[in-house]
Amino acid sequence: MKYFYQRGATAAVALIITLTGGYATAQNYPAKPVTIYVGFPAGSTNDSTARAMAHQLTEQMGQQFVVMNRDGAAGVVAATAFAKMKGDGYALMWASASPLVMSPAYNRNLAYDPLKDFAPVSVYFYIPYVTVIHPSVPAKNLRELIALAKTQPGKLSFGSSGVGGALHLATELILNMSGTRMLHVPYRGTPPMTLDLIAGQIDLVTTSTSMAAPHIQSGRLRPIGVTSSKRSLQLPDVPTIAEAGLRGYELVGWYSMVAPAGTPRDIITALHRNFAKALEAPAVKANIAAEGALAGGNSPEDFAAFIRLELDKYTKLVKAAKLTPES
Repeated sequence: MKYFYQRGATAAVALIITLTGGYATAQNYPAKPVTIYVGFPAGSTNDSTARAMAHQLTEQMGQQFVVMNRDGAAGVVAATAFAKMKGDGYALMWASASPLVMSPAYNRNLAYDPLKDFAPVSVYFYIPYVTVIHPSVPAKNLRELIALAKTQPGKLSFGSSGVGGALHLATELILNMSGTRMLHVPYRGTPPMTLDLIAGQIDLVTTSTSMAAPHIQSGRLRPIGVTSSKRSLQLPDVPTIAEAGLRGYELVGWYSMVAPAGTPRDIITALHRNFAKALEAPAVKANIAAEGALAGGNSPEDFAAFIRLELDKYTKLVKAAKLTPES
């Protein structure tokens, strides 16, 4: 009888530890450094925004939040590896729309499911892009560019930060709506793409306004239009693509934080609480303003619903444009 009592007591203690373990973990979280994986190279907008948030979370939560770049395929390389990681709060991913909704809409054979393999935390900000061309291209505006492309189908080239990513689909939408064709040249991120455009190796890219603005001001690049429905605060003199000739055009990117699926709910709650607090920090506000973006901060539940809506939108876009992974 004594044996069974002792064994039962031991089992009860074990059960209590098991049931409260998640709570204890969250109460002490983070107890060691946290890695934020970024699917794009150093110097990209993804990288700089992730570092701004990492620095603020480090100050707020008392442990180092370290950025690790794992670039390739518009964020898909990082997302594929991240989907297999343990959901304990010590591995996070800084995810743009590219790997979460655009690439999955573009390629149904990816090794991860954006709706099942990730636990949303929140959106950092929403950002417009701008389409720019090299000055050697004999076009002063969107209408002239479309006319030129129609006389030379497939001769003009455009770069992107990866197949199926935001910068790729933003340009593909222009081509689809205008009935034109160009040669797609994918890169492993924005910096090398931008360098080749400035050097005249490619003719056109759609990129972040912060990346393009200094080159537009110096005359090294010529703006064609911004992708949002309203003009950019950074480039107020540049018309929207809809204003410039493609009525109804709109595409806005976003950056966010997600955890692996299975991450305890209380850890997600702690991350979101600190994420929202970080958005109010002066340094983070300055980072968002520098990108000409609109701050996020939505709840994990609202972010999950937003991902579903975005995935549906881009799935329809890809289908309408008849895009394939080989495009």
